Amino acid sequence: MPRLFWLVLLPAGLAAQRPAVSPVLPRVWGVQRAQDTTLSVWLFLRPHASLSTISNRVAALGVRVRVQSRWLHAISVDAPTSALRVLAQDRDLRRIQPLGRFRLSGLNRRFIEQLPPVVRAPTLVPGDTCGVTPGDDPVLGPSEMPYRQLHLRPLTDQGVNGTGVRIGIFDTGFETTNPAFNGITITAQHDFVYGDGAVRNDNLNDTLYNASFHGTAVWSLFAADVPGRLRGIARGATFLLAKTEDVRTETRVEEDNYVAALEWADSIGVDIISSSLAYLMFDNGFSYTPSQLNGDVAVTTVAADSAVRRGILVVNAAGNSGPGSRTVWTPGDADSVLTIGAEDSLGNIAGFSSRGPTADGRIKPDFTAPGVAVCTVTDSGQVRRLDGTSFATPLLAASAALLKQRQPSLTPIGMRTALRNVANNRANPDTIRGWGRPDFGAATVFPGGVTPIAPLPSGGTLTTVTPTFSWSVGSVPPPSQPVTYRLRIAADSTLATPLVDSLLTAETFAPARALKPGSLFWQVDATAATGETATSGRIGPIPVPAWATLTTLNNAAGSVSNTPLPTFTWTSPAVTSPPGPFVYDLGVQRSSNGVPAFAAAGIRDTTFTLPQPLELNATYRWFLVVHAGGDTTRVLSAGPFLVADGGLPTATLLYQNFPNPFPVNGRNATCLWFDIATTGLVELDIVDLRGNPVRRFVPGPDFPAILEAGRYGRGTGGGGSAGICDSRLMWDGRSDNGDMLPAGVYLAKLKAPGLLIFKRIVFRGK
Repeated sequence: MPRLFWLVLLPAGLAAQRPAVSPVLPRVWGVQRAQDTTLSVWLFLRPHASLSTISNRVAALGVRVRVQSRWLHAISVDAPTSALRVLAQDRDLRRIQPLGRFRLSGLNRRFIEQLPPVVRAPTLVPGDTCGVTPGDDPVLGPSEMPYRQLHLRPLTDQGVNGTGVRIGIFDTGFETTNPAFNGITITAQHDFVYGDGAVRNDNLNDTLYNASFHGTAVWSLFAADVPGRLRGIARGATFLLAKTEDVRTETRVEEDNYVAALEWADSIGVDIISSSLAYLMFDNGFSYTPSQLNGDVAVTTVAADSAVRRGILVVNAAGNSGPGSRTVWTPGDADSVLTIGAEDSLGNIAGFSSRGPTADGRIKPDFTAPGVAVCTVTDSGQVRRLDGTSFATPLLAASAALLKQRQPSLTPIGMRTALRNVANNRANPDTIRGWGRPDFGAATVFPGGVTPIAPLPSGGTLTTVTPTFSWSVGSVPPPSQPVTYRLRIAADSTLATPLVDSLLTAETFAPARALKPGSLFWQVDATAATGETATSGRIGPIPVPAWATLTTLNNAAGSVSNTPLPTFTWTSPAVTSPPGPFVYDLGVQRSSNGVPAFAAAGIRDTTFTLPQPLELNATYRWFLVVHAGGDTTRVLSAGPFLVADGGLPTATLLYQNFPNPFPVNGRNATCLWFDIATTGLVELDIVDLRGNPVRRFVPGPDFPAILEAGRYGRGTGGGGSAGICDSRLMWDGRSDNGDMLPAGVYLAKLKAPGLLIFKRIVFRGK
């Protein structure tokens, strides 16, 4: 304790250079216990430090170097507490973290299946030896259940058996002389406990604790063959067997064996690692805290992620500490490791199966597989039913070997994606079963699912109303060809009333009809000749453009034409032929009553000039009816346009305000138009029904008392004109002092030389 206090008071620069030390270690080396003066720890080096240099340095302190990990840039050592005190000051070290060991005290040590939950698993069903019963499959016998649940028969019946795939298994030992494994290719085997090449029970303590029981049962799900009773899923694969777990009581079963085995397997060449092991609590007082199960702390976790980055698929048991949440053990918290939970033959999650999430909130486990009453071959050659995520894990890993054989270019992350796409909980992955139980038949045929190519939501609108729909399912194995596709295209997100619903064999489709403006959704469902299915899921919404966009006289606030023979222009998106090209009918109508003023049909250009004049000082709207084959859409101008008279008026007039009544359709002000035939004194007021002025426009801040002859109120002049209305002559229902007036009837009053005119205004209030 005094030493820790002294470290805290060090200058920050120096303290930051010394390694971070697990709080467990000072407590341990501060206790004087002669029977335990050596601790097993990981020494994590700083990036500049050399593994060999630091190994030599620590050896000179009387430290035994166990493993040098180039992946972790760390060294596993057995160090006296006196040496650890020195190493705690070594500025070439980044962190010192204890190794762990398992405690078996108080347990029946005859069977490895009675280990605590870290390896826990095999639980015998009394009296059940997986015997053949009437109706069993003649080849698989009672071991057929996982084949059915994982949908493997479409593969295994075609002879897919993992040929060419290299699988590494890390466990407690393997009875390689068991006749159930005759004909299996073992590329390499290594005992990381005793440091030799034998992975069988080759030690008195191994035999006492039956070390090979668990590993043999795990391996049998890959490779055993007991005719009519059990057949391993991937007997054609080649195997690397690593004995990493020491089952003896009070013997350190350390994470460095797991890390060393990973690097050993990588050096030989391996595609898949299966490990029904987990690490959390150890008998030296060290354990990972819940907050450390975040994918970045445990050495096995970091090493497993490193293996995946090197192209190795790592499959690991979630553990058997359920049903509580956050019960997944390391390295199951690794981000890119496939962490496997257990379920029964009906698909129900096993109560013992560990749950997530990880400390940083990620979903774990990733998948589930059968792990209840699974038929296995034990070290004694018997076929027994056992429980545990220990057996769900090899079943999934062996199935992944079949996927790898059929789709050899898949990366580990690609395989994970493939399995997610076809797992039965993919719609709502959770921290109990993850994405659920994968359908390996479908994953092998459609590893990428159905990948939509075009059109896709991109934040923009389509540039064509006849887009080509395309998708891909990648390389489909020949036995599953041909693939049939059902394409649905709809304007509604449920696809309940599709515009297109077609069965196709090509991965592309060009609609014969133009899509109507709005939004579209589409989905492709694929079915292989062998019955496997995949889907793109619903795609959309994707905006479909209007068949025409008006580009002149199309202001929502109104527009002004200075000629009675205006030119109308518009643009249109692309359209294939057929159903294109677009053909247009153009119409002009009075905005006040909709009475037609002009019509023309069969226009093929996107510009048109009226051949006959419109009435001056009148407002109109124009529209197009757009034809694509037998389909049409109508596009109306956003607002009216005024045909302005550029000459002097021959009479003084006050026009009816518009809109009237107001507000209406989002227009919160009404326009005031008037003509002055003779220059003179002019007044324009809004008065109430008693004649009291409430708002004066002329004379006012924008207009003098004497106005020249001309046309006023149109949006043709300066001073902030907006559309067809001059903003200076728009009334929003307010008085001169800015107060909002009550709803009611008001009068526009124009007084000009020799003339007084009133127009009735209806204000709806705000």
